[in-house]
Amino acid sequence: MNGDFLERMVALANYVGNELGALPDDDARYEMVVEIVESAEIVFAVWQDRSARDGVGYTMVKGQAIARQAVAVKRSVSTRIAAIPCQNAEQAEALLQEFGERGTLH
Repeated sequence: MNGDFLERMVALANYVGNELGALPDDDARYEMVVEIVESAEIVFAVWQDRSARDGVGYTMVKGQAIARQAVAVKRSVSTRIAAIPCQNAEQAEALLQEFGERGTLH
């Protein structure tokens, strides 16, 4: 993931984190995450990771087929992208298990 895109994903995840934090309870937060995943074509889980090159860990929760298609045709695609903040890789894996397609942690 290039640096500019990663910065945008971090900013988006931070924004979503603020929105999640303003909700009254876990049920409301869960429902917001469901809504985010359902409404986006590509979804990333993002967390701080001191061992990662840029200090950010991420995994694609949803959208692998779209990403593969864009790479195969060597063109950009227009999609709705979302980023959900996680505390760590384990929480990202739980998000992937609950809502996503199988992917690779980065």
